[in-house]
Amino acid sequence: MPRPMKRAMLVYQAGIANVFAVRCLNLCDYGRDALRLYQGDFHSARMYAVGLGAAGVVVRTAACNMAGDIARYRWTEDLQSQPFAERLIEISAN
Repeated sequence: MPRPMKRAMLVYQAGIANVFAVRCLNLCDYGRDALRLYQGDFHSARMYAVGLGAAGVVVRTAACNMAGDIARYRWTEDLQSQPFAERLIEISAN
């Protein structure tokens, strides 16, 4: 039986964005158990994350400027130093 989703992270990755269901809101992989729910353009990922927040999920924002599957990489809350920083909008729900 799948676990109920209670936490999610919107993670910007260079020119795309991801939304992950996470067990905990760690920026490192330890205990995070990230499961990708969505990957696409910035706006669509933000709206997905906002929808999760409206459904009662705790949502936070991070970034990871690495190529490939970033589920197990270290993420950062420093959005200002990321590519396309002027287009990154922080989502924090619940």
